[in-house]
Amino acid sequence: MKSEAGFTLLELLTVVGLISLLSALGLTSFTYYKAAAAYATAESTLHDARNAIEASLVDADNLPASVPTLSQSSAGVMSDGDAYEFLPGLRLPKNVRFTVMYDNACIDSDCQSEYVQVKHCFGNEFVRWIRYGDGVEVKMDHISGSGCT
Repeated sequence: MKSEAGFTLLELLTVVGLISLLSALGLTSFTYYKAAAAYATAESTLHDARNAIEASLVDADNLPASVPTLSQSSAGVMSDGDAYEFLPGLRLPKNVRFTVMYDNACIDSDCQSEYVQVKHCFGNEFVRWIRYGDGVEVKMDHISGSGCT
């Protein structure tokens, strides 16, 4: 009598099914964590931009030039000269769409003096910050939107 060792077809199919289930759960978690990391990058970039804005507005007698609404998707420093002066030291990370606006003549609640929006290209949400001429600030979190187009 011959004794054969090995796995039955049912055992092999069970193992393949379990591996497939675990892979599906892992991919779902990976997608969630990737989106969360993209949003965290957008939040961090917004925080850095606000710090740069405050640094440029320290001298009230020497305000930077106004910056019309400007978008940039390339990494590094701001390519526009006025935006570079308004956001000293700010370096944009890769895969971020950054939009900024600054009106140095805005002094009341009827206009926006500063506006920053940051969107990571691999995320499903973006963040926006607005300061009005009277100093009131509004930060909008988790605004739905995808891609950088």
